[in-house]
Amino acid sequence: MKRRIPLTLTLVLGIVMMIQFFIPHQFSQDFKNTALEWLRVIGGFAFIIGLASFITHHYTKIKHKKEGWAYSPIALGALVVMAVVGLIGRSPNMNWIPVTVQGQQISVFTYLFSNFFTHMMIPLGATMFSVLAFYIASAAYRSFRAKSLVSILLLVAAFVIMLSIIFYNVLPLGDLGEWLLSVPNMAAKRGILLGASLGGIATSLKIILGIERGYLGGTR
Repeated sequence: MKRRIPLTLTLVLGIVMMIQFFIPHQFSQDFKNTALEWLRVIGGFAFIIGLASFITHHYTKIKHKKEGWAYSPIALGALVVMAVVGLIGRSPNMNWIPVTVQGQQISVFTYLFSNFFTHMMIPLGATMFSVLAFYIASAAYRSFRAKSLVSILLLVAAFVIMLSIIFYNVLPLGDLGEWLLSVPNMAAKRGILLGASLGGIATSLKIILGIERGYLGGTR
């Protein structure tokens, strides 16, 4: 019964949501809007479950002093600070302690929330991307080894694109680089997107028909 009810709901709602795209009627549009509202509500509960899992995970790491546990207090502290500052700053009754920013008076909590995000979250994200650049460079080096015809074509195309961008007004490679980006690259990109779309459709049908049951938390 625990599996039959979710499978039945998935089957019925999946088929109905799929059919409503092909029925130009107000009822189908209203049903779609109602389903999307319910999706937001269920997503909110899922967010609460994820938050509880996040807190439990880091609390367990701190309690048993697992590897990397020293980062868990920082994560939990940042969660509490951002939640408190964000919730209080968005409350219309909490506009006390105003600060003037660029000629406008805003709550100090709104100011702190904006500064935490701008001066901490964005630099940390930029740092993560800069670290990923080294892994991308390493992967590119391994991929550009001319061991086969495909590797040679990839190597030549990459060098042509780089040279056409760096020496755009010096070497006569601008048109060739634009052609590579707009014709072969676009064709390959569309093929990848088409394959990914077909894979998504196949996975959706497997979920709707009950063949794929991984989302239920088991393999059967």
